[in-house]
Amino acid sequence: MKLKSLLLGAGLALGSLNASALNIVLTNDDGWSTPGIQAMYQVLTEAGHTVVLSGPLDGQSGSAAGFNIGGLEITKEAENQYSVAVAGGETGAEPATSGIVGMQILTEMTGGQAPDLLISGINDGANVAGATTFSGTVGAAIASISYLNGQSVPAIAISADEHCDEELPLEESTCIEVAEFTLSYLNHLLERPAYVNGDDALIPNLRALNINYPAGTPMGVMTARQGLQPLLGGRAIGLEWGCSTSCAELEVGETAEGGILGTIDFSDFEDIDEADSVYFSQGYITVVPIRGSYDGGAQGLKNYLNTYDY
Repeated sequence: MKLKSLLLGAGLALGSLNASALNIVLTNDDGWSTPGIQAMYQVLTEAGHTVVLSGPLDGQSGSAAGFNIGGLEITKEAENQYSVAVAGGETGAEPATSGIVGMQILTEMTGGQAPDLLISGINDGANVAGATTFSGTVGAAIASISYLNGQSVPAIAISADEHCDEELPLEESTCIEVAEFTLSYLNHLLERPAYVNGDDALIPNLRALNINYPAGTPMGVMTARQGLQPLLGGRAIGLEWGCSTSCAELEVGETAEGGILGTIDFSDFEDIDEADSVYFSQGYITVVPIRGSYDGGAQGLKNYLNTYDY
């Protein structure tokens, strides 16, 4: 656990030009043109980084680390900015797919240099605790570190509550503030002695960072663990899916309507120690190291499973 005081506002960007210039792929799950990703592109390029923005044509929230295996349509929307759609051009590709496409574009653009980093976001809405697994923003970061396209690229997923409203023009939001914090935190990573000395990766051990920025003025920064509490739209709730009528009584060939039937209250849920959900609800920026492996550890359970006689 780590608490770091913040100096918010324009001062966050000071010194950013002194950081090593990186080749960065930028993606998201809200769509290539939304305020969050555009704010991130503006701040990173002004700091001297080489950035390729490659995002879904439209919103693909909740897609986790899913990817497309069919044809794609990739459109250059602006200098170094691309939208990615599935064949037909009407629906956006998955965030993971969009990020990987961006890696190929950046590698070609730089004459064969691999990306140094993928940043996914800024997402409009937090991705903490139990919601993290289903996030397309986080899923793109997981795909980046997973060797899915033959290489593992360090990644940061960045999400914010109430700063990057998609209904507001960028200049009317506080999204730039979140982007400037992300740049400041990136500069902090670039100063890590093991990285400076060439002994370690920017984010070591095939991990990514899931960063969440709260509404209002943050209390500070807390390095945390991914909590378990379901949090959706800033509320401690789960969702109940099912049939609107009894599916158990359907005849073969009959169809019933269904979907989200309601919510389940988790406001009294006691989360794990150092949970991001707890710190985030207290007004802290949370930083959680994450990885793509589903290995659950559980050595005691493994010892018993190994006794199965086949």
